[in-house]
Amino acid sequence: MRAVPTAPFRVTSRDNGSMTTSTLLVTDVENLADVVVVLRAAAADLDCGLTVRTLAGDAVDEVEAAAAARRDRERQRLPTPVRIDLHALSEGTTVDAEAVLRSARQRGLRGGATVDEVRRTTKR
Repeated sequence: MRAVPTAPFRVTSRDNGSMTTSTLLVTDVENLADVVVVLRAAAADLDCGLTVRTLAGDAVDEVEAAAAARRDRERQRLPTPVRIDLHALSEGTTVDAEAVLRSARQRGLRGGATVDEVRRTTKR
């Protein structure tokens, strides 16, 4: 039997000065408040905070985003996902989006969020 590595696998972390951040995408925007509560608790367990943003990086009104997502579903459109930016609460903490998501799933989150694996580049 082969040993499974225990080190966290970080997909989308990017260096932000002396702290590290990672990103999750929430697709269950109709239930955004419930998803954020679970993600926030999971992130806090790992000494991380989170900020809810649009895909473009603007601040999100969680109530309005959920209402818009419900209207989109009623019109048979896919709701626009929102971005969860994770950040370290103390220097030296490594942010691991996959670890936060695993912790959230252990707390009962059943889908609706995923690790953002899209890497940004300035090349065209």
